[in-house]
Amino acid sequence: MSIHPSPEIPATSLANPRPAGGAPLVWDATSRDYLEHRPGYPAEFFQILRQLGVGLAGQSILDLGTGTGALAVPFAQHGAKVTATDVSSGQIEAAREAAGRAGVRVDFRVAPSEQTDLPDHGFDVISSSMSWGYFDLARMLDEIPRLLVRPGLLLLSSLVWVRGRHSVAIQSENLVEQFNPTAGRSFRREEPEVVPAWSRERFRLRSYHHFVAELPFTRESWRGRLRASRFIAAALPAERAEAFDVEHRVLLERVAPPRFDLPHDIRLQVFEVK
Repeated sequence: MSIHPSPEIPATSLANPRPAGGAPLVWDATSRDYLEHRPGYPAEFFQILRQLGVGLAGQSILDLGTGTGALAVPFAQHGAKVTATDVSSGQIEAAREAAGRAGVRVDFRVAPSEQTDLPDHGFDVISSSMSWGYFDLARMLDEIPRLLVRPGLLLLSSLVWVRGRHSVAIQSENLVEQFNPTAGRSFRREEPEVVPAWSRERFRLRSYHHFVAELPFTRESWRGRLRASRFIAAALPAERAEAFDVEHRVLLERVAPPRFDLPHDIRLQVFEVK
């Protein structure tokens, strides 16, 4: 894996946009591929966080929209006391498996982030990876200060492959758009500001970081990564998602080497409550 400095591109607020109409996303359908094929954050990411006072041994951390535990499990490995929630029971089941593989304990719960029913001021840090944009923002702006101790920190982070740069990824993206035309708008979306408007009244941005990492894939793991994307298994009927995967396999056998690296944008914002 190699790390590159951040290119001169606008910064993101790290929030995935909600689906533009259509049926709700079904995350249970992606859980196995999420667990097996979606890459985790590299070690450098967690080193930066520890320098910022996030993910320390003994900290009480709440990870919202945990998915398969991409943040929760590494935080627990570094000695934090972690509670993690997700609305998808399938994702929570996969996250428990990930924690078991890592030999750590995490208090996983199936619950919406807007109403966790957790006690007031019980956490030093609240984190959210790739999920903030799916929450009810108005409710979250009240819920985060309720759950955090003072001073407490809110971490938002994202890990996404760089769109339109690598030839294999470009051809995969084109195929995704054939099966789910809404993906194109997301692939080409404008990126919002570093200090998002929602944060300005009740939060203060303490730190923002962005770097690019080359992450390794095989043809099989890249197939799994695309199946796990919100544009395929979570969004399409099962037979349509399966048809995509068959065509994607044929495409990769033609255009991709057995092993290859893809550049990924890794970004994080750390806020404190005013």
